[in-house]
Amino acid sequence: MTARAVALVSLALALAGAVMLGRGDPARPRTDAPYNVLFLSLDTVRQDVLGAYGHQPRHAQGVSPSPMLDQLAREGVRMTDAYSSSSWTLPSHMSMMTGRPALAHGVETESGVLDPAIPTMAEILSNHGYRTVGIYSAPYLDPHWGFGRGFESYTPVYGEEAADVSRRAAALRDDIDLAAAAAEWPRYDDLKRQQAALETELNDRSQTVITSEQVAAATVARLEDFAREGRPWFVFAHFFDAHCDYVPPAPYDTRFDPDYTGTFSGKGCMGGPHVGTPDPQQPGALLRTLGERDLEHAFALYESEVGWVDDHVGVVLRALERLKLAEQTLVIVVSDHGEEFFEHGGLGHRRTLYEEVVRTPMLLRMPRVLPVNRTIAGPVSLADLLPTTLDLLGIPHQASPGSVSLWPAIRDDVPAEHSPLLRTIMMFGGEVAVDAGDPVVLRQVMVQDGFRHGPIKITRQRSWPQFQAGVAPNVQAVLQQEAARQYERETLRWMNVADHPDEPADRWSTDFSDATARAALTAFRTAYERALEHRPPPAQSSTLPHNVRSALESLGYIERSTGPAFPEPDLVLPLPRDE
Repeated sequence: MTARAVALVSLALALAGAVMLGRGDPARPRTDAPYNVLFLSLDTVRQDVLGAYGHQPRHAQGVSPSPMLDQLAREGVRMTDAYSSSSWTLPSHMSMMTGRPALAHGVETESGVLDPAIPTMAEILSNHGYRTVGIYSAPYLDPHWGFGRGFESYTPVYGEEAADVSRRAAALRDDIDLAAAAAEWPRYDDLKRQQAALETELNDRSQTVITSEQVAAATVARLEDFAREGRPWFVFAHFFDAHCDYVPPAPYDTRFDPDYTGTFSGKGCMGGPHVGTPDPQQPGALLRTLGERDLEHAFALYESEVGWVDDHVGVVLRALERLKLAEQTLVIVVSDHGEEFFEHGGLGHRRTLYEEVVRTPMLLRMPRVLPVNRTIAGPVSLADLLPTTLDLLGIPHQASPGSVSLWPAIRDDVPAEHSPLLRTIMMFGGEVAVDAGDPVVLRQVMVQDGFRHGPIKITRQRSWPQFQAGVAPNVQAVLQQEAARQYERETLRWMNVADHPDEPADRWSTDFSDATARAALTAFRTAYERALEHRPPPAQSSTLPHNVRSALESLGYIERSTGPAFPEPDLVLPLPRDE
């Protein structure tokens, strides 16, 4: 290719990127040559489990769970108040890739898909001449939702045994559908029994399979390819192993609690009555039955999982050095959400918006551009990563709705002043008898919004019953009236989390007469309204691929499709009330 042809191709790529996001005038560093981008996502890693954020394991004093990430933080920038856009994987990762909070990108349930008009980080960088590769290890990052857009290759790493079971389960679903369509009921019943056995097997394998070695190996292999080519590249790699089950391989299984003599294990995502029983006063919460020492061991197993992941992040970072790519690579490390260990009446995530599930690590290293060992305070969002990355790469862009570039705060060494929007949805099923004993299956829809403005955190919640499709009109009228009545109830409260980071129940207030709280509420209403202005119209309901549905069902994320169908709930709430 002639020099003129190369120049024309470069110009076309730059114009394509400018059309995609528009031209702006960002404050960005000058770079002599294009930097690569290595973006590492650590699933389910809460901020306060890392040594870089001051964590000291209770039963292994002086041993950090995250030596490689601690070193990375010393070599770059650490954001101390980074927030996820939600408390679960799908919307959080979509915020990373689009630069929009969940409310603005709209992919908040399994039925949503990314609007084609919203560009992703991979698409933008591809349009600017970057090679693009994605490697992921959890079903919620499947390309079905739009994550694969812009990637030359986007490869799942689930573990071959789990993948094989998932493929067999998907094929079996097709046979079940055919048997039902042909009214071959004996065959249908036999296939359903096979399906139940496969789903049990997939559940066991999906939660215990260990993938960090495969993710690291696949990432290093692509880095080696790119090192030979010389073109700028963007590699996204997702590590899932810190997610439950908490079954780290030896010697990590005893590293952070070597003296434990009990019998508790981290299998089954810590489920069962020996861990907790449902709290009748708070749907989704648990009354803990697990003893204090066993709970400490559970957290130690979680620390061990984080240590295992950190070790394999080290494999990738050392390869970057060995291939002489580190000096020309922007490294980003974040998590999609945290994990609760009974701090607020529950386990896991996707249930609340407390700090332990929405506060995440955010580390950035870019030699000769970003400062070394710098800590930036002030609330920021995972959605801020896209405009920040484009600024650091010198790529023109317009402001994204609900996010800001962090480069000015880093450059000027001042606290960030962004106000992240938080969002989660929870659904709980149940049956009630309506209209003289006629059974109608309901599920309770609960939507939580959150907002962090300076030291003030606000949450608001609405909850209402939703009934299955096909309900008789007279029953439907009664249910709709009750649903509307419950929908109008709104719980709005605030707390200064700088003063009370543990969020004790007695420190939440519903009184917004405080001037700081009122200013935060006004900012909340404004941010919510602006996000809604950019929310795409609802997409047509999209059926999950069989293999993705099987994987999600096996992990307990969605219910098996044996119950009644429900219409998609409207998650766009009115503006927070002006209290």
